[in-house]
Amino acid sequence: MILNKLKCGKITIEVSSLIPEKILNLLWHNGICASKIVKVNITTVRFEVPFVSYKDVELLVKKANGKMRVVGKSGIIVLLLSIKRKISLCVGGGVFLIILYLLSNYIWAINIETKNNLSPFEVRQELSLAGIKPGIKKSDINVYDIEKKMEDLNSEVMWVRARIEGSTLSIVVAEKVNPPNTDKTSCNQVVAKMDGEVKRAFTFSGNPAVVPGDIVKKGDVLILPIQGKEGFEKEVNPSGTIIANTFYEKLMEIQISGEKLERTGKKDMDIYLNFWNRKIYLKKAINDFKSYDKIEETGGLFNEVIYFERTGQNINLNRDDTIKESSEKLQASLQKTLTNDAKIIEKKISVEDISEAKIRIKVIFTVEQDIAENIS
Repeated sequence: MILNKLKCGKITIEVSSLIPEKILNLLWHNGICASKIVKVNITTVRFEVPFVSYKDVELLVKKANGKMRVVGKSGIIVLLLSIKRKISLCVGGGVFLIILYLLSNYIWAINIETKNNLSPFEVRQELSLAGIKPGIKKSDINVYDIEKKMEDLNSEVMWVRARIEGSTLSIVVAEKVNPPNTDKTSCNQVVAKMDGEVKRAFTFSGNPAVVPGDIVKKGDVLILPIQGKEGFEKEVNPSGTIIANTFYEKLMEIQISGEKLERTGKKDMDIYLNFWNRKIYLKKAINDFKSYDKIEETGGLFNEVIYFERTGQNINLNRDDTIKESSEKLQASLQKTLTNDAKIIEKKISVEDISEAKIRIKVIFTVEQDIAENIS
């Protein structure tokens, strides 16, 4: 009885044929009840038939050389069939939500924010000793205990804030700020910001403490905070420009002959999930490379290990051209760190043979620049 009720349903069909009335007669002749008949146009008619008669209607329409299409459905059986088609999607969605809920009960990342005196590595090491690491249940973590332990870790720590944010444990460490060191210099002075040989001195206020030719060290006073001749001095805020020759040394090692391993551009990778130090691989690398670079990207739920293929490439570089190109590269890298007013006036190149195939290029640059720094 219940099964018969479930099978109750209606399908609305449009049939196209040269003589649609012929198809209706054919349906009635075969005991199929067609209701709510509407003539759409001269060759098309629309009607409803029971759900269980659909296959029979389809055979009869084909037999009469007609065309049909379903334009509407109704009834419990239609709903059940729709659910049946999507049951795998529903089950998959339910499993996904369950897994998501289970995973949300664990900590999968630890974010640590420190300043200068304490490194994130030290904090992470201390947490690891206390059993706090990715994969631990949130219910096993007491943030107040963590804060207390971290405050006792280092005398420079002023306070610690630990909070659980989603699946991440965030730890912020505030450190004590020590007063600046004022032993070497006092306020209102102009000092050298680096070592150099003074070439020219220009003062806007204050008397110069150096003359051209003097060798100064970082922190030496360049301009005194007084102005005027002896007996008529007055205190001023010193300012000016001290042009000096400064020196920079840069090194580069180059292989000029033999064989060198270089990346070919091919790569392969492992992709895996990390649960409680257990690896569940989503993709496993074939890794048939004879030589390769290996880079691991870990720390979260999804982790990767990337393999870059390397093959031997024969190298035969011209020694003189290589030295010239390398010195130009070193000069270009130095210029990126200099100010706009700095000027490279000289460079001395020396070459050392490390082996038969490799050389070390050392370049000493002489840079003319302003070394004055105001301390206020």
